[in-house]
Amino acid sequence: MALSEKMKKFAQAVVDGLSNKEAAISAGYAEKTASQQGSKLRKDPEISVYIEKLKADKEGRNLTAEKPKVKPRETSSYEDEDPLEDQFTTNDPLEFLINVMKNGGNEMMLRVNAARAALPYVHGKVAEKGKKETKADEAKKATQGGKFGTLGSQLRS
Repeated sequence: MALSEKMKKFAQAVVDGLSNKEAAISAGYAEKTASQQGSKLRKDPEISVYIEKLKADKEGRNLTAEKPKVKPRETSSYEDEDPLEDQFTTNDPLEFLINVMKNGGNEMMLRVNAARAALPYVHGKVAEKGKKETKADEAKKATQGGKFGTLGSQLRS
């Protein structure tokens, strides 16, 4: 939520040293509810940040720590150099996953995740039979003999 003009005036009054109630009155809030409104505004995180920013500007300091300046590396031309041949350079994603899995230098968790990702491509998921397949298998068993045997199963001798 963006700060309204009243909120900004309240924050400026707090930075100038007024109490919450006095700052709320000077910002334009009603005198009857100024104490409650001042307390409510002071607890608002956005207004607290704005107050800290105003205090920092008043004191001439910066809220964020300055980062040390780092000299950029000298870049060399990669066009002349041969790219490094890596054991993981491959166009086949499955082959890449298998290489990551088999490389002993990799972290164990990385190897396990590579194995999990490659598993569906190497070993198919064994699914249970569906209702229709089970029903068809049971019907074939019933025709092989017994009371409901077909003529073809009786003449096999």
